[in-house]
Amino acid sequence: MKKIALVGNPNCGKTSIFNLLTGLNQKVGNYPGVTVDKRSGKYTSSNGESTEIIDLPGTYSLSSNSIDEELVQKILLNPDNTDYPDGLLMVVDATNLQRNLFLASQIYDLEIPMILVVNMIDVIDKIGEAIDLNELSSAFACQTIAISAKTKHGLDELRENINNFEFQKIARSPFLALEELCVLEPDVPLLLPNQNNYQRFKILNQIGKINWIPNKEKLENLIQNRASGFALEIQEINARYQKISALINKIKPQKNIKIGLTSTQKIDKIVLHPFFGLLTFLATFFILFQAIFTLSAYPMNWIDSGIAWFGSQIATLLPEGLFNDFLVNGVITGVGGVLVFLPQIMLLFGMITLLEDTGYLARISHMSDGLLKKFGMNGKSVVPLVSGFACAIPAIMAARTIENKKERLITIFITPLMSCSARLPVYVFLVSFIVPNETILGIFNFQGLMMMALYLLGLAVSFIVALIINFFLKSKEQSTFILELPNYKKPALQNMMNSMLNKGGTFVKQAGKVILIAAIAIWALGNVVPETEKQRIASKYDSNIAQANKEDKLLLESQKKSELLEYSYLGSIGKTIEPVIRPLGFDWKIGIAIAASFAAREVFVGTMATIYAVEDNAESQRGLKAITFSYPVAFSLLIFYVFALQCMSTIAIVRQETGGWKWPFLQFVSFTGLAYFAAWLTFILAS
Repeated sequence: MKKIALVGNPNCGKTSIFNLLTGLNQKVGNYPGVTVDKRSGKYTSSNGESTEIIDLPGTYSLSSNSIDEELVQKILLNPDNTDYPDGLLMVVDATNLQRNLFLASQIYDLEIPMILVVNMIDVIDKIGEAIDLNELSSAFACQTIAISAKTKHGLDELRENINNFEFQKIARSPFLALEELCVLEPDVPLLLPNQNNYQRFKILNQIGKINWIPNKEKLENLIQNRASGFALEIQEINARYQKISALINKIKPQKNIKIGLTSTQKIDKIVLHPFFGLLTFLATFFILFQAIFTLSAYPMNWIDSGIAWFGSQIATLLPEGLFNDFLVNGVITGVGGVLVFLPQIMLLFGMITLLEDTGYLARISHMSDGLLKKFGMNGKSVVPLVSGFACAIPAIMAARTIENKKERLITIFITPLMSCSARLPVYVFLVSFIVPNETILGIFNFQGLMMMALYLLGLAVSFIVALIINFFLKSKEQSTFILELPNYKKPALQNMMNSMLNKGGTFVKQAGKVILIAAIAIWALGNVVPETEKQRIASKYDSNIAQANKEDKLLLESQKKSELLEYSYLGSIGKTIEPVIRPLGFDWKIGIAIAASFAAREVFVGTMATIYAVEDNAESQRGLKAITFSYPVAFSLLIFYVFALQCMSTIAIVRQETGGWKWPFLQFVSFTGLAYFAAWLTFILAS
């Protein structure tokens, strides 16, 4: 299968085009050897042929230093790389041609067959400008297509060109001849036989940070007397921008330009205002949490009712016995106890995609830079912190864009304190014991307000932790913050839906496996009782059950199951943990659920549902409906989960991003200690 890679600057609309081309035929993984998201999808042409579309990370040039951008260089400069594409879709933002064409000129000189895709053409038309596509196509010796990912204008033409893509390399003169900068040593082509001249030029200039090429030592010896790579990079930048400026004068004659502020500038007068900007920020996140509760109510009820119906059908169809109990009270109740929260998790991911697509997330970074500097971070820390509300793992990876090591470490350290989507099922479950499901003025949901308070609590404590680390962690490295504010864009509903479906599917597949294993293990441990205890409990209850009336019989059977669970292997584990957690108001059942949720926080709800289903009898309510907590216990548990670092995957990714066990160990110890103390204090005060 042929591979076509999407290349472009950040915020050029590359991912929107990727979504339009691949639809739901997408998969997300990691590039080999690197924990950077690899988004790929299958595009099927009208004649039935399939092409793999790869969405490469956004980059400004082939000389950038962030991890994501270095990955692009590693792929495009090395034809032996497994992800090296057969062709390229070079996506250009029509509203910022000079910067985008700089990267396009570098990509052009790689001599990989490409189509130039000029995105956001609707914005250019709206402000009365025009782009000479024929001149642009001639300059880059390739097909050029104007497109609007928002309105889908030009999408059919793009698909037609992909269907007829010419993957063979064609002879074309370089955009920037190397003779304008330097002459390559004669032996370089022999040591880099698979690269073209421009790829060799880039490799030599960046050889200090490249470790994937053969003959590296020979190349370093060969070029030790040449000009520094930095000096040559500066010359390349100047030479390219001179040619691009001349080209823009040809391709973009201005006419009918409208006078006055653009829509983006008008909105920014409010959004970036010191006072109104803060109000906008608070209102945005208030609406976000209200929406999560109100919009998800109906699908949650449908899923809950569907799972209950399915469980009752299975219980009726199968003969009574151990296997029936295993399926209904072990598998269906355990997994269903978490799946019911799927609509809220999908909505959270969808809302964050919405903030990113509109361009508002970049404004939050801009506004918060001054504040975050006081806590040892900068405006770029906002993206990881906000992303942490969805999932800490990609959020911690997003901190790679922060150049300053100290600021990056502080951001990574406090990101797990952002309440991620895995906490959402636990929050929703416990909040229902504390706050009534009522509204103020028919609009503001009490439980939604409580949820927002929990998120703000985690955020506030994270800043205190950052302040402490900033005091002790010293660095002489200078901090810089440069950020381009993109124009506001109307979000594409398809992008939001793709994000919700993909992330929801990932949650079900990844969390579902852990929850299923936990549910089976907990059911099994809860049903295995030492023989001596089983006989003792049987002798205590069986004769009375046989002689009792129907009402008393149900009560005695329930008491028997409860005692069997207490003396099972599961009960023994809980009893061992109980002395440690008793000061927090937790019993042995809660202790089991907390221990199980160290694999993944959302396992807590499914574990509790399974325990209560195992303990309960067949005629009573099962799972979540059978669980009752006192107000102090529910509040204590809620606060514990705000701070506790209960995610093995997060610990693993912090180790990888920091290069050792020091920082994840400090995180785990400090956050677990903080969670224990805060839960204990909450239980004392609430009692």
